[in-house]
Amino acid sequence: MDSGTSTEDRSIGDERGKSAPTDVGRELVRRYPHLFSPRHRVTMASLLVICLLAVAIPAAAFVAQRSVELQHKTVSTTSSQGISVYSHVAMVETPLARHTQKPTANPVTKTRPSPTTTTYNTGNFGMLPPGATLPTEAQCAARVHLSSWEPRPDNYAANHRVPTAQEIAGMEAWNDSIGYDPRADSLRKQIAGNFTGTTDEILQWTACKWGIDPNIVRAEAVTESYWHQSQLGDLTTDQSLCPPGTWNGNNCYQSYGILQIKYIYNKGEWPMSRDDTAYSAEYMYGVIRACYEGWTSYLSGRPPSPGYPTYHAGDIWGCVGRWFSGSWYDQGAIDYIKTVKTHYANKDWLKAGF
Repeated sequence: MDSGTSTEDRSIGDERGKSAPTDVGRELVRRYPHLFSPRHRVTMASLLVICLLAVAIPAAAFVAQRSVELQHKTVSTTSSQGISVYSHVAMVETPLARHTQKPTANPVTKTRPSPTTTTYNTGNFGMLPPGATLPTEAQCAARVHLSSWEPRPDNYAANHRVPTAQEIAGMEAWNDSIGYDPRADSLRKQIAGNFTGTTDEILQWTACKWGIDPNIVRAEAVTESYWHQSQLGDLTTDQSLCPPGTWNGNNCYQSYGILQIKYIYNKGEWPMSRDDTAYSAEYMYGVIRACYEGWTSYLSGRPPSPGYPTYHAGDIWGCVGRWFSGSWYDQGAIDYIKTVKTHYANKDWLKAGF
């Protein structure tokens, strides 16, 4: 017997023992029975799933997009680094050159970085066709790039010396009297040797000023002097062919400088052709440019070897050969051109021991 406890109360007590709903829960069930029906529970569960998907799908899309962006960024960075490495490898051929201070008549000391790996840069210039507007000296100085590379430290004094105004005034005009079209004198008047720097900087500046491929200038300088401004050539025992002050009682050298300017044909350029690297290179390639423009008129009367064209504007290799032989595709010029082209192809200025 259960003293004082009704059957209903025991039933409720039994339900409490089985974790029955609280009074509030029972009240909700009583008032809103439809909310606790199986059908309603299924509906609510479906709505919950839909809500979760509504949040999850955009979130997943965002994560996926971000992943793609990060992957693209990684690929782009890798690609950029690959290009940089490729460019560096492609550039390990010849030295860079650099901007120079305004040259003076006296040697100057220029601040340079510590030596670094030699890299290749032809400069922002190349062959300009006949009739093209040539860059100014200032523009070319801006196109010459930094380099600590100097294979010819013995050139230092000549590399930092420029002619005086008096020396420049003594240059001979380029006109009919020496076999030039008078238009060529407009080029001659631009020559002042107004640049200082390393040997390669000077060669690049020269190439830029006259619109010539820098590697042609480099290669011809290898052929003529192996880049030594102190190079002497064309020994003679004929004193009448000697530059002033060079006769030693027995002989003298007629040709001087990095591109071997011969005194007997270029008397007005002495002694700058011997003493000033920039002047020597600039003058010689001014002669080449006049030829390339078609203004070396005497060459029209020099027949070429069989199979070669007659003199005309725009033939840079014919003009390179003319510098050696004085003629147009004669055998001496042809052999000289082959030698320069070999240095050009091999880039011998980059070889060990140069």
